[in-house]
Amino acid sequence: MSSTAVQPPPSAPPPPPPSAGASAGKGIHSKVYNGIIGACDKFVPAKMRPLWMHPAGPKTIFFWAPIFKWGLVVAGLSDLARPADTISVSACGALAATGIIWSRYSLVIIPKNYSLFAVNLFVGLTQLVQLGRAYNYQLEKEKLQKEEEKKPAVTA
Repeated sequence: MSSTAVQPPPSAPPPPPPSAGASAGKGIHSKVYNGIIGACDKFVPAKMRPLWMHPAGPKTIFFWAPIFKWGLVVAGLSDLARPADTISVSACGALAATGIIWSRYSLVIIPKNYSLFAVNLFVGLTQLVQLGRAYNYQLEKEKLQKEEEKKPAVTA
């Protein structure tokens, strides 16, 4: 008797190896987090259930990452009180660019993450304000230097 098992054609790619993500979520931190979420699950009111069960809701990292990222917005707002000469243009530029880029990305991914959009928009805006302050400081500094050059030297 001959075997009639179906063989894949020789040009078919080999199956992908098991991914590293297959073992994700099995660590002690995940077990603790899932235990806390499971304990809280029974106390969530019916009106809050849609938010709780949302793919970007509190049961996922997609909720908590933007919550903690608001710290960057708070830091940016507190930097408004700093003198303009201490502003790092490269750091503010990098934060503004990433805020704007990630704002766009948060509306393209599935599920759409409006919390991530809002925090990144505010990160970008606060850093753009800081860049504006640095630019105005440089303009004023150049203006003062030109005025100093125009004044005649007074000798006594």
